[in-house]
Amino acid sequence: MTAVEFALVTPVFLAALFGSLDGGLLLYSANAVNHATGLGMIVLAQEGSQGTADTDAVAAVKSGGFTSTGFAQLDEVDVFLVQVDPVTGAVTQDTNSCAGSPCYNRYRGDGTPIGPVVWAPGQRSTASANLTDFGITVRTHYNYLAFNSATLNIADTRYLRLEPQS
Repeated sequence: MTAVEFALVTPVFLAALFGSLDGGLLLYSANAVNHATGLGMIVLAQEGSQGTADTDAVAAVKSGGFTSTGFAQLDEVDVFLVQVDPVTGAVTQDTNSCAGSPCYNRYRGDGTPIGPVVWAPGQRSTASANLTDFGITVRTHYNYLAFNSATLNIADTRYLRLEPQS
């Protein structure tokens, strides 16, 4: 192989190699975010209306494993009330049940609230006849290994109904 052939083939080979590595890490990170969202959902369903439900859910998401690699960073966890259509089963975000504003709590990755907590966990119903339906969205960003300045946002949303406590 001559130096010219080597100079032409090497960049293509290295781009394919690093692209494959980045693709695998991206898929791992997306799967880990999915898993972490499930962990947060389980904590919210179990703790229901306990005062620390949201912060415990953020901690569960954070311990989900994707942050340990350093490739995906936890940006935000949102907990919000949803309405389920009894006929079609369609899920829509509630827009005015909390004093005329959406029941929507936003938290940073460290668990501190972004803005006011308008929907305290104590407002959620765990009575068997009137269980609360709500959602959790985990927002992260993935830092590409091969391209230092490139990032990709990853978000995962789950909907759940609280477990009956009474």
